[in-house]
Parts: sequence; structure tokens; C-alpha cells
Amino acid sequence: PLRSAVTMANRTDPLAEAVHGTDPQRLLPLILRDRIYSTTYWKEHCFGLSATDVIRRASPGGPDGARVRCAGGCYGGNGRPTRFLCLLCKMLQIQPGREVVDAMLSAPGRDATYVRLLAAAYLRMTGRPAEIHNALSGMLADRS
Repeated sequence: PLRSAVTMANRTDPLAEAVHGTDPQRLLPLILRDRIYSTTYWKEHCFGLSATDVIRRASPGGPDGARVRCAGGCYGGNGRPTRFLCLLCKMLQIQPGREVVDAMLSAPGRDATYVRLLAAAYLRMTGRPAEIHNALSGMLADRS
């Protein structure tokens, strides 16, 4: 019974559409997904999140113990996934609408760096080449 409750929390939203012919979470390798599901951050801070909660966790004004501090893959001797990867997995799980992703991509200011990066990574994993190019081409401009 306990195992089924844990697996239910890690399942993709039943209303989510297949991405590239598969379950969106399966775009991440199995070993990485298992490591994400076993982290304390996933269990304590990613349970029951909505798209707005994901944005709040990725922004610097988010909850202090739960906010993203870096963008990256895995770290440490055991290859623990970063909070960024946990939130990316959550986005694959809940599959936010295109308008939410576009709003994340156009978030203003230096404080929204991780929000924009999270949206760009999600779009890069789930989008088609033409829509990826159209959405991300504006981000390639030099803003100095």
C-alpha cells in the first residue's frame, strides 16, 4: 500500500498528452528519474505543485529552503540531482500549457533567470524544432 502511494505521486498527469510518442517524464533517463524521486527535495517540496508553484520555486523570491540556487545536472559522490532537475521533472509531470511556458520565457529582469532557463529547457525537451527556434531565437540576442 505504501509503495503504491509513492508511485502515484510520481505519475504523469492523466490528462497530459504524449510528447514525441511517449510519456513526458520518460524524456529523462530512468536512473535520473529514480534519483529525482528519491531526493528529499522532491518528496518535501515538489509534491502537489502547480505551474505557478514551480515558477515560485524557481524565482529568487520563492520559499527560502525550496528555491533553486543553480542550474545543472547532478552533483556529489552519489550523483544527486539538482533542484533545477527536480523542477524540470515536475514540469514534465504536470505539463503546463504553452501560454504558461511563454510567460515563463518572457519573465522580465535578472531575478527571473532560472525561471526563463527552466522554461527554455522544458521547451527544448518537449517542443518541435520550428516552435523551439521561434520561441528561443529572441533569447539569443546580446543584451549587453
